[in-house]
Amino acid sequence: MRRLCLLALLLAAPARAADLPPGAARRLGDAHFRAGGPVAELVFSADGTELVSHVAAAAGDRVTVWDATTGERLRTGVPPRTAGARVRWGASSIPGTDLGVVIGPDGTAVVRDFAAKQDRARLAGHAARVTAVAASPDGKRLATGSADGLIRTWDARTFRPLSAPVGHLGPVRTVEVSPDGRLALTVGTDRSARVWDIGTGREVRVFALDEGGAATFTPDGAGLKVRTAERVLTRDILTGLETVRTDVPTVDPLTPLRAVTPAALALSPDARVVAVGRPGGELDLIETATLGVRRRLAGPGAPCRDAAFTPDGSRLLTAGPGAGVLVWPVRIRDLPLTAELKRETSAARLWDRLGSPDAAVAYGAIARLALEPTAAAKMARLRVGGAADALTEARAVELLETLDTTEARALLRELSAAGTRSAARALARLGAPPPAGDIRTTGGTLP
Repeated sequence: MRRLCLLALLLAAPARAADLPPGAARRLGDAHFRAGGPVAELVFSADGTELVSHVAAAAGDRVTVWDATTGERLRTGVPPRTAGARVRWGASSIPGTDLGVVIGPDGTAVVRDFAAKQDRARLAGHAARVTAVAASPDGKRLATGSADGLIRTWDARTFRPLSAPVGHLGPVRTVEVSPDGRLALTVGTDRSARVWDIGTGREVRVFALDEGGAATFTPDGAGLKVRTAERVLTRDILTGLETVRTDVPTVDPLTPLRAVTPAALALSPDARVVAVGRPGGELDLIETATLGVRRRLAGPGAPCRDAAFTPDGSRLLTAGPGAGVLVWPVRIRDLPLTAELKRETSAARLWDRLGSPDAAVAYGAIARLALEPTAAAKMARLRVGGAADALTEARAVELLETLDTTEARALLRELSAAGTRSAARALARLGAPPPAGDIRTTGGTLP
């Protein structure tokens, strides 16, 4: 009965056109069979074409219907409230056989022959503990879900995976952009470092890591420095081969990686904007000159673990608690205009908004004026003449210092050590000395 209730609810739910938050351009890694939270239950539809997952998360329970073949998310809804405790399916028999799939003591899904009382196969494809299993009514497919929200499907005869997720199998810990802005590096809890093409979202290369291992781009962006338990290896991204072997302490050669904190912090290359990840999952783009929130992004729906701007400042990459990284266009031309701004045709009224104490209002006016450059230039000549008011350096430092909490200063230091030129300049403006040694930037070396 419970299964029928779940399916009846979801059949009436609207389908999602895209699995991206508003404002995001693409995802590095697919979203197929990624439930976004610990999977409590799995069940196939009566004809085996759909797979229903029930996620029990702190933010609220939800159920999602997937295409069992392609992994496409079809519908999402809220589960019906029923009396009594929730049923958890930790075992499922395979129709037409004496076999069943169960969750072993170590959290791995195991195919067991109940008649012979022995295990036939281990479905090892999850980075976290398996929390739910299911078998299709025709006995051809199996499904397993884990505590990190990943769902995988398997051939019930060969026990080989049918769904091979692209991307990390566990949450992403850090994200970094290559010096030329073309590639992104992500390090996940699944002991892997992955290199991505930011423009296409395609996965370029995967490197295995040790427990607690780390990786960072080399100064020229052509390779990675990968920390193992014993040494630091330099690996070529194009071939994946080791190019330099360095038997030295693993800490010194590696560029320090940013700490994993509930609120991620990233400074734009021109030092004008700080991206701050909020606990609720939103992303605020804050002007360093005024500390006003210029723009708020929807975010991944949960606290960001890390964030990084591309060297040209046109895009922001964010890593949430899931297995993917979102790419956000953050140029002024990428700002979605409200219906009111789209209708506004008076350059004078738009110019008046530039003085608003609300950074979002002023930034929206700039974005609208940018669509009419001729009118904007004419209004500037009328209003400004030969001089324009500007913030003094002392005032800029005063405003920036109000953001300088202990955590913010620590993160700015780490950004500077990781080679962000603008972070080093921001630290200098705050009176904090930059880290010792040569400081790399995302676009070359400091002048």
